[in-house]
Amino acid sequence: MSSSGDPLDALPAAVLADVLGRVADAGDIAACRLASRALLAASYLCPRARLCAADCARRRRRRGGEGWAGPPAFRATSGNLASLLGAHLRSLSLDAADGQGFPDDAMWVEEGEFDEADDLHLTSGEAVTAWVATAAGPVLREVEIADYWPQACWRKAEALPLISHYCLNLIRLGLKNAWLSVDGLKKMPNLTHLTLEFIRLDDEDLNQLNECFPCLHTLNLIGVGGLKDPKIHLLQLKTCRWEVSNVPWSLVVLAPNLVSLELKCVRPDKLILDTPSLSTLKLAIEKLGATVQVDGLVSLTDLRIESLDLSYLFPVFVGSRAIRTLELELPESASQYDLLEAVNPDYLLKMLASVTEVKLAPRFSCGLTLCLALYKDSGFKSCLKKLLIHVPQSESSFQLLPLVQICEPLCEVTVLFHAESADAIRQGAMSICMQRFAGIRWKWGTWK
Repeated sequence: MSSSGDPLDALPAAVLADVLGRVADAGDIAACRLASRALLAASYLCPRARLCAADCARRRRRRGGEGWAGPPAFRATSGNLASLLGAHLRSLSLDAADGQGFPDDAMWVEEGEFDEADDLHLTSGEAVTAWVATAAGPVLREVEIADYWPQACWRKAEALPLISHYCLNLIRLGLKNAWLSVDGLKKMPNLTHLTLEFIRLDDEDLNQLNECFPCLHTLNLIGVGGLKDPKIHLLQLKTCRWEVSNVPWSLVVLAPNLVSLELKCVRPDKLILDTPSLSTLKLAIEKLGATVQVDGLVSLTDLRIESLDLSYLFPVFVGSRAIRTLELELPESASQYDLLEAVNPDYLLKMLASVTEVKLAPRFSCGLTLCLALYKDSGFKSCLKKLLIHVPQSESSFQLLPLVQICEPLCEVTVLFHAESADAIRQGAMSICMQRFAGIRWKWGTWK
């Protein structure tokens, strides 16, 4: 530190604390503390802090250290940090993840992949207690924890019950890479945002989640295992992202105020969506089951489907509904011939013509080329006013004619060529389209 005066002394400590809070990373904040007395004083008022195990390890290696200074070093640091900032801390992020693991695969992990150490097991009762029982616990508004999967996948952790007991004012909670117990879980009426990612959850029907988090506005369940007959029943929920494995056979969403739902599943035997306010649905599904109840989708206007099961999905989700925007994509595993085998080309274009705006994603556009070759003009009425399509790189000439024929006069058509397609192909297609369909408003672009 310089003895000639600190230029930051003129700034209020609250302003400097807010600046450090935006930096958030504990290592960077520590460096700032060494650079200025004003920043040193303000660091004790910092409202946000983030600790990353990988960053800590890199810093130790730069200093010539031999990894961790004892097994509990990283976990102890989180507790010390929370104690240091105390009642000023509002947001805490702890990250020991390395991107490994998936909950439903935990039982199949090879024995050598388990890690019996616990230095990075951040959702354990001992690790959570280290920071949650400090003065920071009751005042925290946001908490994010990414655990180390090889240490966490075979140990049931008490993070959720402890957080519900101490963090009474928590608004946002995110947990990743852990096996979580719900024994002793208490109601958290202030929690409005919850994200569970790659979690093995001991709540097979989600009853504890529904009961203890009744005021959720946003719920993200991404790769959550341990579910059998899950039901989301949240009266105040507005946004939901739910990615489910092939284990649960029944999926139910009861949410009267839900506006946006992103649902990725495999082959559920039963799918019930009682969501009368839902306007946006993004659905990725392999195949619909025998029981589907979606009569409650009375407000649905924007729909995205990623599936080959279109012959069954269209009547259920498009049918007589007033769909305004429809986006279609194929699963990553699909070949360019699968779409032709899955749906009749005439029926497909009839469905497209019943929607105001259609977006055809890259894989779907590629599969559509074969369907268009077999299309027969059925002379049906169209209300399509806006169309976006991706031109596959491998196509020397793209059969746009059937698609353009179902467009209304003055329809806006956006054609995106693959970034690596030849200029001659682009120029030729653009020239032909503009000459044959002068009434169409053409837009051109590229995609990768």
